[in-house]
Amino acid sequence: MMRLGICAALDVGTTLHARGFLRSVYLSSHLFPHVRRARHFYFDDGASAEGGRAAARHFIDAKVDAVIGHFASDSAAAAVERYAQAGIPLILPASTCAALTRSGDTTFRICASDRLLATRLIEVAESEGLHRLAVFADPSLHGRQQMHELQEAAQLSTVELVDDVNNADAVVFCGRLKASRQFLVDNRAAGCGLPILFTDDAASPALVEGMAQTGTVYVISFPIAGDLAEAQSFNAIYQQIYAEQAPVYAVETLAAFGLVDRAAADQRGLMDALRFDQFATPAGPVSFRDGENDHARVSLWVYTDEHAHERRLLC
Repeated sequence: MMRLGICAALDVGTTLHARGFLRSVYLSSHLFPHVRRARHFYFDDGASAEGGRAAARHFIDAKVDAVIGHFASDSAAAAVERYAQAGIPLILPASTCAALTRSGDTTFRICASDRLLATRLIEVAESEGLHRLAVFADPSLHGRQQMHELQEAAQLSTVELVDDVNNADAVVFCGRLKASRQFLVDNRAAGCGLPILFTDDAASPALVEGMAQTGTVYVISFPIAGDLAEAQSFNAIYQQIYAEQAPVYAVETLAAFGLVDRAAADQRGLMDALRFDQFATPAGPVSFRDGENDHARVSLWVYTDEHAHERRLLC
């Protein structure tokens, strides 16, 4: 019997994304026979480095065949080398820190890395005529690494990163959803009318919920299931059960379980299947090169005061 480690911050009080993750785990057990028959081991890593280390110890002791999760880069970074030493595949649906796939050769990321997200954010800024960006970050590893990747990407573009908001065309904030929401609220309350660009974790209706005036807000994140042709049946099931569209990260989570389900039937073994095969998943095709998904997709979310929010695929 296959043994699966399932890990994230599982409390919606820590992150609202926990709800979509857990719902996708539940639906995966119904959609994928090998996943349904597997023994599941859960761990709440609290989105922290300490939680990541504790989760790794728990899963290694349980002799799991694969780990799906560690949404927060902080917790994933603390665990990735431990899984590599134990020979356990770690499948990341949503953790974006680019260094994670370099730290362990058993790590496989389904979503785009923060390096790709940074490149797309700079491209969006250029296309919108926003050539001077003031960049801020929360203290999370995700926020700090995303800022670093933006600094690197800006050097290859016409965009300049500036220290003074008064000399900026737009503001960028890199961080988790709660911090992003607070940053938006505080800046609009202080009279900042500049466009604000956020990174992937901010992709949630909670970012702008209840705000009378959001101004122009961009979020460089991932598509939701409703935007992907391959995910329409999953999104319909999700809506039928939960009466809402599947949120960001849900389809990546489902794809992670789909990979394990397909790879479990491969006689070469789970690790070789992940390294060498291409998989058809609800998130689209997935194949890995140096741990990164060659087909990772990025989406632009736009909020304005004049129009309802919109999303469009960037790649």
